[in-house]
Amino acid sequence: MIILVSSKITQSTIQSSLGKPEYSYFFLLKEFLPVLKRIGEVITVTLDQVDTLYQQYREQGQQVIFLSISPPQQTPTNLQCPTVCLFAWEFPDTPDQPWDNNPGNDWRYVFSRIAGVIACSEESAQAVRNIMGPDYPVIALPAPIWPQYQHLLPETGWEPGKPGRVLEFSGHVIDSRVLGLSADGLVQHLPRPATISSKALSPKPDPGVLRLSARLFSQWVSALFRRYMLLATSLPTGPEPPPSMIGTQPVDNCRLELSGVVFCSMFSPSDGRKNWTDIVTAFCWAFRDTPDATLILKMTHHDLESYRIFLLTMLSRLAPFQCRVLTLHGYLSDQQYRELISASDFYVNASTGEGLCLPLMEFLSAGKPALAARHTAMLDYLDEQVALVVQSSVEPACWSHDPVGILRTRRHRINWQSLMEGYRQAYQLAQNDAPAYRCLSRNAWERMKAFADPSVVVAPMSRLFAAVQPSEPRVSGQRSMP
Repeated sequence: MIILVSSKITQSTIQSSLGKPEYSYFFLLKEFLPVLKRIGEVITVTLDQVDTLYQQYREQGQQVIFLSISPPQQTPTNLQCPTVCLFAWEFPDTPDQPWDNNPGNDWRYVFSRIAGVIACSEESAQAVRNIMGPDYPVIALPAPIWPQYQHLLPETGWEPGKPGRVLEFSGHVIDSRVLGLSADGLVQHLPRPATISSKALSPKPDPGVLRLSARLFSQWVSALFRRYMLLATSLPTGPEPPPSMIGTQPVDNCRLELSGVVFCSMFSPSDGRKNWTDIVTAFCWAFRDTPDATLILKMTHHDLESYRIFLLTMLSRLAPFQCRVLTLHGYLSDQQYRELISASDFYVNASTGEGLCLPLMEFLSAGKPALAARHTAMLDYLDEQVALVVQSSVEPACWSHDPVGILRTRRHRINWQSLMEGYRQAYQLAQNDAPAYRCLSRNAWERMKAFADPSVVVAPMSRLFAAVQPSEPRVSGQRSMP
């Protein structure tokens, strides 16, 4: 079988694309490639090459499939080649209304014009069946990532809170320990502009007085604007931190020493679903008086300035605290990423919805327990056997690509108190109950072996590809909608 795949983001552009819409589909394609290569010959193409190659290989008697690893609204619907859309989705239902003069935003339009669908969670697969009918060719498959990380778990198990851990990183580093954080720098007492007595004004004021009033008003507006800018952009007061530690310059081979209990979370700071303010505030509140607790924030974004001021302001408002918040901005090589996993004790997720959450699955595959809520895609693999579960509740939401923001769907609101208490419970577990920690760790490793091993994914994917093959040369058309 010939499997044609395409990706807007490639290995050469991923570093400059981090945090942009759909950047995570590059990693999804990367994780599925080993399975695709077991099924057939994989050829990376551009969209204008698909039908030409389809006709060419069909004439040779080959079965051909085009796998579009992208959101459904970006999946082409006018190809002769049988098209299967592989996507991750974080809501319990799918868009069934068009907008922006794009009929593809109504996913029924897309699904009725392609051969089949691979969703990355059971919830998403059911959402497709809900709008297309129970007989629509859709399956739920996770990214088969377990083999890449399963060897990280030592034979004797992880030792939580292990001293002397070192993480080497090249990029921008923001370390709360060296910032001299203080909320004092967020408040500026500016001199008030001079005022004019009302007695000095007359029904027909002198032109000079008018000019003076206008100048004073301008000064007042300028002072107000300066105050706003200081609140929005001023750095906290205190000792001047080294430039490399506030993100102004990248650091080459920075050596970070870690101790105590280390929590880690990875996300794009521009993705509101990740709810990372709760991750930071709950951590700093839980460990205000605990110096041996560390939170590593691995930011996946191409622009440091898109979040740096917000992060520093938030940390300043939380100060003083004795725990450590370590923010890493930069691209990690595969080896550096594995070192980050090994140096961490828990992975933290506080999102309002997940289409899959590859980092969480990767940490679990290495035997690292999680602190996370159980909803959306995480329902497929997360429970109390592998994680400390954070409570959440349902609230109205809009679909992530809806420009109007109409509340048509639902998301999951994290219980902040439960997250904060979960941090403390995880800390106590790591410090005082190593056997219980290792039990969670081993359960996580076993769970991901049964859930995300290639052997689990190959068979159902092969069956779907075979089922959607046309018996006659395909002509682009429309599947009837229920």
